[in-house]
Amino acid sequence: MLTFLLFVFAVAAAISSVDTTCGLNVLGSLESTKVSKMKYAVVYIFFCTLGGLLTGLIIGGANFLLKGAQLDLYYKPVIILIFLLFIGLELWNKAGLLPSGNFIVPSVWIKDAGYRTAALWGNILGMGFITLQAGVLFHCYVLISLFSAPWWLSVTAGFCFGLVRGMVFSLPFIRSFVYQMLKKRVFRHTALTAMRLFASYILLIGSIILIFMN
Repeated sequence: MLTFLLFVFAVAAAISSVDTTCGLNVLGSLESTKVSKMKYAVVYIFFCTLGGLLTGLIIGGANFLLKGAQLDLYYKPVIILIFLLFIGLELWNKAGLLPSGNFIVPSVWIKDAGYRTAALWGNILGMGFITLQAGVLFHCYVLISLFSAPWWLSVTAGFCFGLVRGMVFSLPFIRSFVYQMLKKRVFRHTALTAMRLFASYILLIGSIILIFMN
């Protein structure tokens, strides 16, 4: 059950990352690059996957230590309580209080979007924790990854996060869809943010029910 949730949140966190300043800048760099867009995307996806794998290795190491200390025995109440907190943070628009990176992408990366930019940007965004995150889904992925068994599932999920995050930004039809959603409003949010929030609530509430019933 936890394995299923791990990969669901890894993919959801990767997809939701498009609703960030860095995510939108990557989309812009793919549109404005003067090199081959296909090769740029391949380089970006490759290094994004490497970044996700690195984060997976770090979380996997922490996962291994938790199991050694037998702290993972209490994962159900811990996850349920933290997920309830996450729901409250999303409802009151306070997800920014959670730990998150604040790396600001240099404007030259956007202006001179070459293969070096694709590699650097891919690696940084693939790691996930260096740049700002939209909402709580990345934190959900990290939390579940810490308690998954065996520990190497954390590494696999990190690979999955990096790969999906790289592909999401690189596919032309997704870029077109994102730009359309940015032009539409749902109350005080863009349609893109509204979709992310809706998905977050569904995943959080569904996960709490699933964990409680098992």
